Amino acid sequence: MKKYEVIKEVFNPCGGTQLPDNSEITEMQLDNPALYVQDQYRHERSIEFLATEHNGSTVIEALLEGGRKHRYTFSELPNQL
Repeated sequence: MKKYEVIKEVFNPCGGTQLPDNSEITEMQLDNPALYVQDQYRHERSIEFLATEHNGSTVIEALLEGGRKHRYTFSELPNQL
């Protein structure tokens, strides 16, 4: 398992801005960031996932109904012995 700093940003199309409506930062130990994100939305009727890399971090966007978007940025943290 790897340790990540995870930034989750929530975008609402009704906000009228390109900035996230809500952000949170957590640390997590995960085997697979993509499976973690997919698991968060298993009860959604319609969803599309987009994965990219940005400055060495994995970025996964969940595009939901109504134009809502949740963006997860996973930055791997060094192992501390």
